[in-house]
Amino acid sequence: MNAKDKEFVGSIPTVYDEVLVPLMFQDFACDLAATVAAAAPARVLETAAGTGVVTRELASALPQALLTATDLNPAMLARAASLQPASATLEWRQADALSLPFDDRSFDALACAFGVMFFPDRHRAFQEVARVLRPGGLFAFTVWDSLEHNPVPRSIVESLHELGQEEAASFLERVPFSLADPPLLTGELEAAGFSSVLVRTIEHLSGPTTGAGIARSHLFGTPTNNYLVLDGPEDADRLFGSVTSLLVERFGDGEFRLPVSALLVTALSPSPEQES
Repeated sequence: MNAKDKEFVGSIPTVYDEVLVPLMFQDFACDLAATVAAAAPARVLETAAGTGVVTRELASALPQALLTATDLNPAMLARAASLQPASATLEWRQADALSLPFDDRSFDALACAFGVMFFPDRHRAFQEVARVLRPGGLFAFTVWDSLEHNPVPRSIVESLHELGQEEAASFLERVPFSLADPPLLTGELEAAGFSSVLVRTIEHLSGPTTGAGIARSHLFGTPTNNYLVLDGPEDADRLFGSVTSLLVERFGDGEFRLPVSALLVTALSPSPEQES
């Protein structure tokens, strides 16, 4: 994995939160928070919290729980904390999911929304989850379904290929939309000691959008931006216009909604018998 795959810097956090979250993330954040809340945990850890869309839903669904929300990127955490300030029940903390700065068996549940695809070593990350969860604790996370089932990003990938932006298109293909594989996820979780693994496909409609909205959200609100081959701001504007034109040709120039699909994965951390 390239370091640029994980860089959410510059204007990315703002565009991500203002445009991409309502376009693709909000409904799945509600699904993930409801799944965690159903377990009635007293202490919850969130990794790859981003700008806090799941954090806000968890805080609402579990007002009495102690919630620790982490992310590797300080800029994303700063945006999140500006929207949901820290409190007696909510702590924001920078942390690497591969080396969590928490004691063993510190949490009852761990949530991660669309972050697992970015972990350079998933086995190590899953071992860390198992370590910080109490025995039988809930691990719940989401990953995107394949591009075949997600026409919003698929349209961006096809447009970028058409315009010769191969590295940017490749990022979307090999990272965010690379884990639509239930048997693989199940096997990796079981190898890390988890049991009762369940993988469900969840589908929603995107938030209302336009060709320009899709172009802005993916070109400037994700690490795709780190791979664009541009000569300057004017070149960025030209690329945005070209991608928007291709999307308008495909979807029309009005507002529309498109299917969005993800996998919701749940598993239970190892029991003392499994650890021994």
